[in-house]
Amino acid sequence: MLTPEIAKSVQFFCPIGNTPAVSLTQDLPSKKKADLLLLGCGDVQHILFTVHTEQHGRDPRPLDVTCCDADTAVIARNIVLISLILDDLNGANNQLIWNIFYHFRIDEGSLALLQTQTAKLLALSTSLRTWQQSQYGQMIRICDRVSLEQIRGMWGFYGEKRQGDVLRRFNKELDNGRRISLEFRKFFAGDRMNVVPEIRASAPVCLEATHDLGDLYRTFWAFGTTETDETVRSYAIHSNPMFGPNNGNMFLHYGTNPVLGFHIASCYVPIDQITPQSGSSFKRPELHEIVNAAKAEFGTWAKSFRAHFGADLITLRFFVGDEMAFSYALQQMHTTGPVKPSHWYRDRFHFHPLVLDDEHYADTSAPLLFDIVDTSYLIDHFGALNLLTATAPLLRHESSATLYSEKLVRTKDTQMSLLETFLCGDMATVTSLLGLVPVELATNTSSSSTGTETLFQEVIRPPYTTDQVIMRIAWKRPLNPGNAVMKTLGPIHFHSDGLAYVLHHVFLKLFPNEDALRLFVTRGSPQMPSLPTYNRASFVAFLCLVKTRTSTDWNTTMATLLDLIDHDTRLPFAHTYRQELQLWMHMQGLYSVNTFRSTPNPLNHHPQTGTLKDWQNIPPMVSVTLRIPRSTLGPFIAKTMEIGFAPPLHGVLHSSAQAADQWQHMFAATQIGFGSVKSKGSRYSDSFKIEIDEDQFGWTGKSSMFLSFYVPSWILLEEPCTATVSLAMAPSPTAVTMFEGSFGVNLNIFTAEQHDGEHVYMTKVQPHQSGVISICGFDPDEVSNQLDPEGNSETTVTATVDETTGQISSFTNRVQIISEESKALLRDGCAIKRSVRSPFNYVLSLQDGPSFIANFPAPILDSTVRVKIARKSSYLEVIADVAKPGHWAALRSFMYPVVVDDGSPVLWNMPRLDLPLLPVIDLANASYGDLRWLRTHLPTMLSEKEIALNLNTSFSGSPSARDRVEFKNALLHIFASFSGIAGRKARAYGIYCAEAKGMQMVIFLSKLLFDASNRTVVLDAAVIPISTEIMPEVIPALNTMSGSGYAVKWLRTSEDVVRLWKEAVPAWTERCRSWSHKADCEYATTERIPLSVKLGERVLCSCGEGAIPTDFMPQLPVWNDLAKHAVRMAISPPFASVLVGKPIDSSTLPDFET
Repeated sequence: MLTPEIAKSVQFFCPIGNTPAVSLTQDLPSKKKADLLLLGCGDVQHILFTVHTEQHGRDPRPLDVTCCDADTAVIARNIVLISLILDDLNGANNQLIWNIFYHFRIDEGSLALLQTQTAKLLALSTSLRTWQQSQYGQMIRICDRVSLEQIRGMWGFYGEKRQGDVLRRFNKELDNGRRISLEFRKFFAGDRMNVVPEIRASAPVCLEATHDLGDLYRTFWAFGTTETDETVRSYAIHSNPMFGPNNGNMFLHYGTNPVLGFHIASCYVPIDQITPQSGSSFKRPELHEIVNAAKAEFGTWAKSFRAHFGADLITLRFFVGDEMAFSYALQQMHTTGPVKPSHWYRDRFHFHPLVLDDEHYADTSAPLLFDIVDTSYLIDHFGALNLLTATAPLLRHESSATLYSEKLVRTKDTQMSLLETFLCGDMATVTSLLGLVPVELATNTSSSSTGTETLFQEVIRPPYTTDQVIMRIAWKRPLNPGNAVMKTLGPIHFHSDGLAYVLHHVFLKLFPNEDALRLFVTRGSPQMPSLPTYNRASFVAFLCLVKTRTSTDWNTTMATLLDLIDHDTRLPFAHTYRQELQLWMHMQGLYSVNTFRSTPNPLNHHPQTGTLKDWQNIPPMVSVTLRIPRSTLGPFIAKTMEIGFAPPLHGVLHSSAQAADQWQHMFAATQIGFGSVKSKGSRYSDSFKIEIDEDQFGWTGKSSMFLSFYVPSWILLEEPCTATVSLAMAPSPTAVTMFEGSFGVNLNIFTAEQHDGEHVYMTKVQPHQSGVISICGFDPDEVSNQLDPEGNSETTVTATVDETTGQISSFTNRVQIISEESKALLRDGCAIKRSVRSPFNYVLSLQDGPSFIANFPAPILDSTVRVKIARKSSYLEVIADVAKPGHWAALRSFMYPVVVDDGSPVLWNMPRLDLPLLPVIDLANASYGDLRWLRTHLPTMLSEKEIALNLNTSFSGSPSARDRVEFKNALLHIFASFSGIAGRKARAYGIYCAEAKGMQMVIFLSKLLFDASNRTVVLDAAVIPISTEIMPEVIPALNTMSGSGYAVKWLRTSEDVVRLWKEAVPAWTERCRSWSHKADCEYATTERIPLSVKLGERVLCSCGEGAIPTDFMPQLPVWNDLAKHAVRMAISPPFASVLVGKPIDSSTLPDFET
């Protein structure tokens, strides 16, 4: 309902992932139980890999994972796989399980195992209760009865024993489906392959790997198997029903390639002999070796999963249905409890209400807030603002909680064009309202390289295509460190007019396809447009969230907003959707215009006539359901198949041709279903109800289609008999060009008069519902003015809006002092020290008194901070301009923030690593050619602009930006020289401050590791920050290293760059620690990380000193003297964010020889 209705005449089935598995918990602190929500979950590769990394860590954590996917087959396959893994106690069936899940042609043994397993699952799942009591039911939960019914339908399809004509028909359908899939691939990609997935899967070792992956792709589609041996392939004589979606208009996605979900880049890296992949005789792998490596990795995941399950550390929950509807149902349950229904339908094309009736939702033991929310590629389907509005309230209010989204973006898009369209508004303004921060943008630092992908696309992609990168964004709560028992989002206070201007600008950007200028320019354009992802209900959903996030005179804001929309001429279709916007605002309790404040009276219009004539009490809005005969729908479906484009659909109410005053109202927030209708109650009364007996074949079936939507009652009373109701295509230049000749100027697919009893049904609510859908936003208990943990102060944040742009220009944070002691200090004129803790946090410290933190919902520019001190009124105000996206790239000293949260350090944008799990790159035996990929990968730390700063000292750049470049240059030098690809190799590197003429820290390097999950390399290192107190012990030991193979290689830099090093070191040490922080940890007692960046002062806490493996540097004679002062750390390249600037291209790659 919150996205435009698009005909699904063709759908693609994505049974397996096409990107390498990632650890879903890598951004969370260790040990703590994690609740995960996976929307558009796809296959379980990420879950298996996450469990594997947890199981092999120091303290495996309990995981509770809720999975939602709109495709029943995806969920049904996942449960089959998990059950097979759990039953295979010793791993004897790994090959058969691999065949069942990854091959669309399988041998006799694999088919027999599949049939046996599905028969077992069907016997155990006759009801939710029997499933819960089964051997799987406590660990594999199914969220509702309808999901179970649909999953069982797929299990029955998988396990059916087909013979004779049934088998021949089944094989023919699957073969035809694959042929059509390949035709689609040729249509979209031409004769050349789309190499983006292959490049991502093989990064950073792309060039050779991409060719091999292309060969494996062709093998898979030619033979239905990953096997390269002809004899083994010959046994695969059966079509695999696990690749045969039980739906006639769904085809296997043309990009499917089983090995893409595994870390096959490891096959191209010279791995040390201590790991199984390689040895000193490294060579390019054969195709069968790549497949075997993927199988081996799958086997280790399965073994780890069984161990995690055996330790009772994993719960999986599965829901089949629309991901946004599921999110709003969880919102509703969290806000109001399990009793009140949400009144959402479970998906877009059925009239099944969404009811979470698993007992864990009734007894509230199922999680409703999450540490991790992963939304896969749903932004492309729902739009970023839609998706984040639905999911932001489900994220816990903790510094480590993370929401992930992925999107395929063109690298030719400029930073501003990308940001302006992504969230339908100014980035800082919209993210403040969402209570989220895109971490990569705020820090301009990423743990993975997109530059590697774009560089290789230059070489491999067809010349007529555009560079694209997959952008994975981590969204987190604004930094709000502290020790409060319950974390909340503070409300943002607005003047009513200011908030109205913000919302009006968002409204305009939600509907670019309706923009008058754009319509004129694009009319007749040969390019296929992108489909719209928003309607007026989408905007109202955002308003619901904003209402719970802000403090203002709401009714005045809404009145001003509607006035701005009504008087804006840029969206010519706005007036035709005006009634829908007002209806949804009334429905959700946001605001009611006059037509919704009183009950319509039919006597005032046309007494005793029309479809509402016997209603006793006509509510302000009613549901209209239109039945569209299949015979009428058929030509539309045929046309969409012919041209390969399906426009959005909507409902239309239109005056009759005879009416003196012509009018038309459009309604895009609709629900669709297929089947036959049953009615209850008197036809023209308010007791009338309808139910739809569903046709499971939907678009490909033979039943009528039903379109249901809400309308204002007063419109139905204008012409209660002769006005018309239509299913139509939403007007757009493309729709007019392609469909006007067949369907007329109004693009109507079917039209019936309002009183047509066979096709038009008026009811109080939509079919199978007892109320209207619920959109909750944030829980009111979780949005409140913030009290500090000791109760000394209360803070409020007020936004100032630039009304010409609709952007927040500045914030005012008022700290109202409550403590009488602090009030007295303020009145007595105490000095106040000011300091910046981060771009989100400004600290005011009273002399001889406490410190107060002013937290902001978006980064501020510290150069614009003004402080107001009201000594008599006992408050402090911090006023600061908002840092716009153009400034975020240059926020000083904010690459790797680490905060103290609840007394413990929390990483904000640095993934945790378990170093013993990472394979070691064999630098001793690797040839120059074996490591040439590093010469391409490492420079992608730098963006296009940073390269320009490097090459041209006169190029425009802030001091902060230049400091970052110098910091990255030093790291590039360390990685390149230690790996041997450039310069003199060293094992120890020192950071020397030129201004202070003193050494600041020494870094010792043990190994270069391969981090396949993040597609990069990591230095296994130890650091000794040189403080005044340890100089007498450390300096003599360092001096003895001079002239040896371990001589320190000193890197001279400025004091500002030293600051960057000292702020990065705590993150590098925290990410890989295997030790625990002590009760008296200096981080906790001072609430500062690093402890200091001043010359000669301590940087790190003392908790990890000396916790170094005994074999770290066995050949260094003085290592024992140094190790007691050293802390282990994991250094990875700080890559520039594609959100901030363009990646480098091949023309700007540095020359390592010079």
